[in-house]
Amino acid sequence: MNLKELIEIVLIKCPSLIRMEGKKIYKKGVVFDIKSKKIDNSYNIYGKVKDENNSNDYYTHIRINMAKGILEKTKCSCDDFINNASYKKEFLCPHIIATMYKFYDLAVKNLKYKINKQNKGKYIIGNTILNEIIKYNNLKEKLNISIKLNHINNSDLEYYEAHFKIGKGNIMYSINSLEDFIQGRIQESKVFINNGLVYNPKIHYFSMEDEKIIKFIEEYISINKEILNKQINLHFKIGDGGKLRILPSALERFLDIIHHKTTKFKYEYIDYNSKIIHKDLPLSFTLKEIDGKFSLTTKKQFPIPLTQKGEVYFYNNNLYIPSKIQRELYKPFYKYFKKQGNILFNKDEKPIRELIIILNRISQVITFDEKVKNFVSNLIVPKFYFYKESEQILCRVKLYYGQEYFELIRDAKNKSLSNFIKINLPPTIRENLYINNIVCENFKEEDLNDKIIIRDLEKEEKIVMELGKFKFIKGENSFLFIGEENDLYNFLSKGLKKFKNIGEVTFQDSFNSLVLYDLNSIEAHITETSEEWLNLSYNIGNIPKKEFKNIFKAFKHNKSFYKIKDNSFIDLEDDEVKNFLNLLDDLSFNGDISGDSIKIHKNRAYYIQNKGEAFIKEKDLLKNISNKIININDNYYEVPKNLNATLREYQIAGYQWMKTLSNMRFGGILADEMGLGKTIQTISFLLSENGSKSLIVTPTSLIYNWQDEFQRFAKDLKVGIIHGSKEDRIKILNNRNEYDVLITTYGTLRNDFDLYKDIIFDFCIIDEGQNIKNPLAQNTDSVKKINSKVRFALTGTPIENNLMELWSIFDFIMPGYLYNEERFQDKFINAGEENIDKLKTLIRPFILRREKKDVLKDLPNKIEKKFLVEMTMSQNIIYKAYMKSIKDKLKNSKEDKIAIFSYLTKLRQLCLDPSLIIDDYKGGSGKFKIAMELIREGVNEGKKILLFSQFTSVLKNISKLLEKEDIEYFYLDGATNASERIKLVNEFNKNSNIKLFLISLKAGGTGLNLTSANLVIHFDPWWNPAIEDQATDRAHRIGQKNLVEVIKLVCKETIEEKIIMLQEDKKELINNIMNNDLKSGNLINTLSKEEILDLFA
Repeated sequence: MNLKELIEIVLIKCPSLIRMEGKKIYKKGVVFDIKSKKIDNSYNIYGKVKDENNSNDYYTHIRINMAKGILEKTKCSCDDFINNASYKKEFLCPHIIATMYKFYDLAVKNLKYKINKQNKGKYIIGNTILNEIIKYNNLKEKLNISIKLNHINNSDLEYYEAHFKIGKGNIMYSINSLEDFIQGRIQESKVFINNGLVYNPKIHYFSMEDEKIIKFIEEYISINKEILNKQINLHFKIGDGGKLRILPSALERFLDIIHHKTTKFKYEYIDYNSKIIHKDLPLSFTLKEIDGKFSLTTKKQFPIPLTQKGEVYFYNNNLYIPSKIQRELYKPFYKYFKKQGNILFNKDEKPIRELIIILNRISQVITFDEKVKNFVSNLIVPKFYFYKESEQILCRVKLYYGQEYFELIRDAKNKSLSNFIKINLPPTIRENLYINNIVCENFKEEDLNDKIIIRDLEKEEKIVMELGKFKFIKGENSFLFIGEENDLYNFLSKGLKKFKNIGEVTFQDSFNSLVLYDLNSIEAHITETSEEWLNLSYNIGNIPKKEFKNIFKAFKHNKSFYKIKDNSFIDLEDDEVKNFLNLLDDLSFNGDISGDSIKIHKNRAYYIQNKGEAFIKEKDLLKNISNKIININDNYYEVPKNLNATLREYQIAGYQWMKTLSNMRFGGILADEMGLGKTIQTISFLLSENGSKSLIVTPTSLIYNWQDEFQRFAKDLKVGIIHGSKEDRIKILNNRNEYDVLITTYGTLRNDFDLYKDIIFDFCIIDEGQNIKNPLAQNTDSVKKINSKVRFALTGTPIENNLMELWSIFDFIMPGYLYNEERFQDKFINAGEENIDKLKTLIRPFILRREKKDVLKDLPNKIEKKFLVEMTMSQNIIYKAYMKSIKDKLKNSKEDKIAIFSYLTKLRQLCLDPSLIIDDYKGGSGKFKIAMELIREGVNEGKKILLFSQFTSVLKNISKLLEKEDIEYFYLDGATNASERIKLVNEFNKNSNIKLFLISLKAGGTGLNLTSANLVIHFDPWWNPAIEDQATDRAHRIGQKNLVEVIKLVCKETIEEKIIMLQEDKKELINNIMNNDLKSGNLINTLSKEEILDLFA
C-alpha cells in the first residue's frame, strides 16, 4: 500500500466541503504534535489542532486497519464531532482531515520530531511507518471479487442467492466454501478456492471496497446464521458452499456494499448485467381527463419491488435504491397500478393539487393533457437574476406560480406568505387580501377565480439552501455572494448549471466578464507536415498561449481551476477539458506543454481519433490514417506467388497487417499463440518485400529452424546464417549484400554488435521477443541499437510478469511510442488501473494476437513442427569422435546389418544424452534444454503435454529434471501393468493439475486414449513416421476438442537429420504399403545395407 492509498482510506469517506475545510485548517499551520503508534495490524495517528484564535486545542485520533485497508475509528474533541459521532460511525470533522494532511506532509518530507521521553520507543514517524506499510503490502497480489445475484422465490420463502468468485482480470474462480474462506482469513491460513487457486492472506489482498463485501459475508454468516435458522427452518442455510443466501431485509445493505460493481442479476430465469443505482426511480406519469374524471397512468413496465418495504427496486435492468421519500410515496401508487393499470380521481380541486405536489416529489416527468392544464395552474418556477454592483455579486430570485410571482427577501419582508396563494382576484380585493384565513375587507366569495395554487414551501426552502451552498446569503433586498476565489469558481462551474436546471437564469451585462472557459472554448486543428509527422495546434478561447504552461501545471497538480490574469477561469474539473489536457499530456513525449502546438508521429493517429474526437476539427485526416491501420481487410496486398505454401485466412490477415504497418513505417508485435504460424507469416512478408535487406534475431535453439523454413517456403530468398566461428560470421557480414535475409542469435548479436554499427536494414525482426523483456539486459540493448527502418517482434507472450516487459518490446519496435521508461512507469504503472484502458488504446493497432480457439476453423486438426536442436559443445565433440570411429570401422571391416544398427543406436543416444552410454558425463544435452523450455512454456499456458521417447533411460533422466523444478508428471513404460495403465490414463484426463505424461513410445504408442492432451513432443525420431503418428493419435483422436500441436526434436547435422530425410524420401513408399510391414515399425529392416551406410555419410 503506497502513501496515496493510505490517505485515500480516510479521504474517500469524506464529503468534499469537509475535506476543503480540513485542508484550509492544515494550510494555516495550526496542526501540531503528530504522532503514530502501531498496535497489531492497525496504525493509530494522533494530532492536536488549534482554533483560529488559539483559544482552544482539539485532540484528534485516527485508526486505520492496514491488513483490511479500512478506517476503523475516528475521534476529535471538537463540538462538531461530539454532536455527530453518535449518529454516524467513523464521523469525519475538518480537524481530523487536517491531521491526516499534516501526517501526509510529515511522511513525504521524512521529518523527524522529538518524542516525549516517557513515550520514547513507542512511536514511529514518517519514513519508519511508511517502511512498515511498504514491507507489509508491497509484495502482495491484488485479487478481485465478482458477484452473481439470483432471485429465488420458493413456495415458502423468498430470498436472494449470491455467488462469489475471486481472481485476477478475466480469470475468476468460484469459491468452494465461503465459511472455509472466512475462517482462513480469520486464522490467516491458506484456503483452496477452486481449480488450483489457493488464497493466501500473506500474499494476497483485496481493495477497500471488496474488503467491505468480505466483512459483510463474515458478519452475515457468523451473526445471522443461528437467528435465521431458528426463525425459518432447519433446512435453510445462510452460507451453503460458495453461495450466500440473503433475505430481502438485508438486500439493501448488501447492494449498498457492492454498489461499485456491475452485478450479474438473475430474475425470473433471465440474466441481466445490472448496475446498482442510488437514485430515485426514473418514474413518469400522465394525468388526463376521461369522462369527467382524472385518470393517472404510468408506463406499462412497472418497477419491481425486491423487498417488502420497497427499499430496492428492479427497473430497466438495473437495481435501484431510491430515497425514503420516493419509496414511501410511490408504494400506494404501485399497489393500485399493478391491480388495475390506472387510478381514477374525482374532479375535485384540493385532492388534485395535492396529487400533483406528491407526483412532483417522486417524478421529474409528469405529462398533463390540455383539460388538466386548464384546471391546474403551473407549478413553481424560480427565476434567478445575477448582477454586479461595484465588485459585489448579487442575485434576486422571483418565484413564479403561473403568471403570479413574488420576490424572495423583498416580498417576504412585506407580508407573511401562507401555504396558499390566492390569485387572479379583482384588484380591489387583492389590495386588501391577507393570508392565514384572516377575513379581508370588501371580500366576496363570488369574486374569487376558481384557480388556487398551493405553495411548495419545501421547494422554496430548497432554493434558499441551494443559494447558501454556493455562498449566497440573504442581504437587504438580494442574496449576496460572500465566497472566496475557490467559491467563485465553484459557483461559475457548478452553481450556474444547478440553477439553470431548477429554473431560469439571466445576467446583467457586467456579470458576463466572469468567464469560465470549458469544452466549448477549446479548438484544435491537426495538419500533415510530412510523410511521417503531424502537427496539433490548439487554443482555449482568448487565453494567451503564455498561460498554457501554467494551466497545464495546475492540471498536473490536480487543481480544480486556473485563474487567468483577467479574472476569468478555466474549469479543470470539466470532464471534457480534462480529456483535452490529458490528450496533450499523452501526446507529449516528456509531459511538458509550453506552447500552442505539438509535433506528433503518425503512429498516434488512431489514439488521437479515439481520445480527441470532440476537439479535433480535421477528423477525416485522422480517420483515413486510422482506418489503414485498423481495417486490415481494406488494404489488399497480394500474397507472393513464389511462396511455396498456402496461407490460411488468419495468416493472410497477419500478412496484410505486417504489410500495412511497414508501408506506413510503423512497427508491430505479432503475438499469435504458439503454433499459429508466426514464422510463415513473417517469411511471406519478407518474400513480398523484393530487394529489401532484413535481419532476424532468434534464440539459439531456433536459428536453424528459421533456415529450414526459408528453404521450404521461400527458396528465392537467399539467407545467410551468422553463427558459428567469428571468422565465418564476419565473412557473412562482409558479404551481406549477397543475401536478402541475415539470421543471427541474441547472444551472437551481443558479441558482434560493433560489426553492425554502420549497417542499415530495411527490416529487423526478433523472434521470441520476450527475450528483450528486461530493458537493462545486454541482449536487449544490442537489439535496440540495430539500425532498421521498420521493426517487428514475434512473441506469444509479450507480457509475462509486468507491464515493463511490454514497454521494452515497444521500445524496440517503435522507440519512444510508449515514452521513456520513467514516464511509462508514472503513467501506466504508478498511476493505477484507471490508465490501463488508455494503454490498450495506444497499443491496439500495433499488436496482432490470435488464439487457437478463435481461429480453430481456419486450422487443421493437427499442426506438426520440426525443431532443429543444436548439441552442446561437449556433446558435439563426443558425437563427432564416435562418428569418426564408426566410419573407420566400416571402412576396414565388413560389418553386418545388426552391428551397423548398434552403431546407429549409439549415435542416436548421443544425440539425446551422452550420459546414456558414457559414465560420469557432465557436458549437458541440447535436447534436454529445449524439451524443458517447451514443457515450462506449455505448463504455463495451461497445456497438457505428452512426451514420447523410445528410450526409457531418457524418460527417467527427464523425470529427474522435472522433480528439481517441482513439475508434476505421470510416467508409463513397458513395466506398467494393464490396470495401472488404465488408472494413469483416466487420472491424467480428469486431473487438471497434472500437465505432463512421459511415455515410452513402444509401450504407450498404441492403446491409450489421452484426448485431454493438446501438445505432443517426440523427443527422438523413429525410423517409421507411421509409428510416431500412432503415438500422436493418443491425443489426436475422436473426442479431442482442441488443436493438437506436434513437435519433433531433431539434432542438427546428426544421424537424426538423416532419419528425417529418410522418412521424407520413403514417403511414397510408406503411403503405398501402409497396411503391410510398416505397421511393425521395422522400416530399418526394409533398407539395404547401402542405404544404411548412407546414413553415416
